[in-house]
Amino acid sequence: MVTAQQSYKISFYPSTVTIEAARGAGGDHLVIDRNSGSIKVASTADSAAAFAAAPQRTMSAHGIMGIVNLLRGPYLVLITGREVAGTIGTSTVYRVAETRVVKAAADSRIVSGIDAFDESNYLRLLHKALSVNSFCFSYDFDLTSSLERQQQKRQDTPACMATASLYRTANDEFFFNKYLSEPLIEAVGSGSNAGVFVLPVIHGFFECKPVSIKGTSFNYVLVTRRGRKRQGTRYFSRGADEEGNVSNFAETEQIVDFAASSSKSSNPDLEGMQMSYVQIRGSIPIVWAQVINMRYVPTLKVDINASRDRFNKHMTHMIDMYNEVVAVNLVNKVKYEKPMGDVFAQLSSEFNSPQYHYTHFDFHKECSKMRWDRISILMGELAEYNTRFGYFKIKRDAKEKPLSGKPIQLQSGIIRSNCMDCLDRTNVVQSELARVVLTRQLRETGVFSSTDVIDNFPKMRSMLNNLWADNADAVSCAYSGTGALKTDFTRTGKRTKMGALQDARNSVERYFRGNFFDGERQDSIDLLLGKYKPKAGAQPFADDLPLESKALVGTVYISLFMLVYAFFFPRGGHWFCVSNFLFVTSWVMVLALVFWTVKEKHTGELLNWPRLSHYPFQPAVLRANSAISLPLLDRLFSSSDTKTSLRNDDIKKAWPTDKKMA
Repeated sequence: MVTAQQSYKISFYPSTVTIEAARGAGGDHLVIDRNSGSIKVASTADSAAAFAAAPQRTMSAHGIMGIVNLLRGPYLVLITGREVAGTIGTSTVYRVAETRVVKAAADSRIVSGIDAFDESNYLRLLHKALSVNSFCFSYDFDLTSSLERQQQKRQDTPACMATASLYRTANDEFFFNKYLSEPLIEAVGSGSNAGVFVLPVIHGFFECKPVSIKGTSFNYVLVTRRGRKRQGTRYFSRGADEEGNVSNFAETEQIVDFAASSSKSSNPDLEGMQMSYVQIRGSIPIVWAQVINMRYVPTLKVDINASRDRFNKHMTHMIDMYNEVVAVNLVNKVKYEKPMGDVFAQLSSEFNSPQYHYTHFDFHKECSKMRWDRISILMGELAEYNTRFGYFKIKRDAKEKPLSGKPIQLQSGIIRSNCMDCLDRTNVVQSELARVVLTRQLRETGVFSSTDVIDNFPKMRSMLNNLWADNADAVSCAYSGTGALKTDFTRTGKRTKMGALQDARNSVERYFRGNFFDGERQDSIDLLLGKYKPKAGAQPFADDLPLESKALVGTVYISLFMLVYAFFFPRGGHWFCVSNFLFVTSWVMVLALVFWTVKEKHTGELLNWPRLSHYPFQPAVLRANSAISLPLLDRLFSSSDTKTSLRNDDIKKAWPTDKKMA
């Protein structure tokens, strides 16, 4: 089979935009009305007159991620750059290398004033959300679904429908561009040929590596699909929503692929065989939040009463998806994280289902002082489940259809791992579980002897370690903005001092991102996923800082300028001169005073909170007296009566410690 390739031609006319597919559309194309924004499928014969006119401009794309409607009308989100990420079987998987957001609305549709300002910010946020290197797609393989789920759907779906329109059988949970594709899906309707214009894209990680052991070669594939229903950044997306969807939900699938064209073996039983093992991760499925406050440790809020229904919905959905679930809780059993573990354990005990199991492994306690070999304790606890659940195995018949074949065995359950962020500790545990299963798979297929282990093959061990560490970094960058912690253990099999230093660096960066940058990143994700839909006159980006806050920000800039000036032009001619030391110390004290003031009284307006979607724990800033220009200075130089009046007019903050999350 020749792996499917695809390209699209987009032509811009005065009143319409047409999109043509290079193959597979059967003479159909899409037409977008530039005035109304409506989309329809038309045949080339019906549009002959329109095609006779020369377009204003044309452009090509490798795929259409979808259409987003902003204030000026519809914009096309196009995949204009791609690179081969690997293969599954005979299907090629691509990584999105470049995207473009192109206005499809008529040039006459303009916005002005504050709406024009908002429009530019929406476009900036879209570009920010699309700039990550973690979108993947295939033209002839459903990346949103595991091998086992694809096989189950194929039994109930006509083959022509499954091959012509991947989106019809795509997994709704991991169809990351589903919101962007909705206008296209609605336009395509039941037309099977036009389904080529809808391209399911996943967000996460994909990598494919060739492996050769004892004369047998196969492809090792690792793919992580991040859920789309409750995504966001580390501190602004936590826990479960009212439908039971959890933050940072992701499915990771490990595939041993003997069906790849590069695979070879002297054992004919291995020809065309594929083996798949699936794990999941997700935020603790309760109502909880970590509210940024400029301290290194945010304020933890947990609401057990509002959590029961959400917990039950989530676990019921997981059982429906995966049949049987083992929840592995890795948070600390003491101090800050203890309330999380206690609520999780209580709700697990109340969830009455024979298909649900719960275990709590205090990762930091058990593996403290770099005793990382103690992860084997957890592997021992999970061994019975891991063996009983098994893995998916199927033998393909390439001579008939590449995706055909009868399953030899199914995976009957799933291990769901989580820590606080579902990143660092979770990554370590998932990589160890995957190694255990991979060893069993290779032994059962005869590639390994009964005594062989992965450590006996240094090249394979190194490849696996680095691949899982890269996967950890990809998931971590998407959620926290930095690479994962503890990847030195994943890459080398042991904890190192240099790895600990790198973790410290990443932890500091996470602190600054969480407090000063992630609000905007949350906005970009909400806009991309349709959690927020732009409206004229909404003015979400209006500068509403009070003058006191602006004065504090200005003081920070002045202080930093003075410190930089003292570095390059030290007083007295050198850095350690007394006058230069006093100068630097004075400005450092000013800077420290400003940060203390912000931390104590101005986090509500000066930290980076989301602007588009409501975040229930953001401190409310109430301006009691807009006539006050600089209250801090006024307090210093006013009489006692005036100071009392100013205190009454102070900027108030309402931390919703008594509120329940909506």
